[in-house]
Amino acid sequence: MSTPAPLNLLNVTLQYPDGGGTTTALDRVSLTAEAGQLVALVGPSGSGKSSLLATAATLVRPNTGQVVIDGTDTAGLKDKELTTLRREKVGIIFQQPNLLPSLTAVEQLTISHHLRGKSAKAAGSRAAELLDIVGLSASAGKLPHQLSGGQRQRVNIARALMGSPKVLLVDEPTAALDHERSASIIALLRQVTTEFSVATVMVTHDTEFVPLTDVVATMRDGRLTTPVLTDV
Repeated sequence: MSTPAPLNLLNVTLQYPDGGGTTTALDRVSLTAEAGQLVALVGPSGSGKSSLLATAATLVRPNTGQVVIDGTDTAGLKDKELTTLRREKVGIIFQQPNLLPSLTAVEQLTISHHLRGKSAKAAGSRAAELLDIVGLSASAGKLPHQLSGGQRQRVNIARALMGSPKVLLVDEPTAALDHERSASIIALLRQVTTEFSVATVMVTHDTEFVPLTDVVATMRDGRLTTPVLTDV
């Protein structure tokens, strides 16, 4: 029996109230992300990319369709159960790292582990491992204002990996970075996707870096074109 893909969106429709009517943010969207696969989600502003990411993260419930995470259909889950699933199975990397200003790089990671009920020893070991992987071992004791924009985004990536997620959802990770730092961040996401065998969906405007991804899916007017494989 084959192992289910970590992320499956099946015929998902999402509508928002809009004055006296409704706006369709997602129109019968289906998307699968396999373990170890980096999916680039591209398209113009307002096309539905952020809505797709929020729905995949179970932060928004679709009107119709299924969101299946690591074999679990989320439709029937209560809010508390969704929160637990999200905490254990999904890592989210926002456009802005939103690091806590009073915590060091390593503390940004260990506090997230503490919230999962893990021991301080386990948290420290995991944090040290991840900071080494993202190239920040020497900066573990630095506060956010002492880090560059690229370094803060690396902390953001490491923090999202602390819970050993099956799915990694990434929203415009290079929006505030220059070209060199952008390239290094996309390369890092490529690396951790493979190394940790996570299913990564990344919203990006940097089509230059698409060759580093496995699949490109384009959104327009709430609809998703057939994803295409890239030559890696």
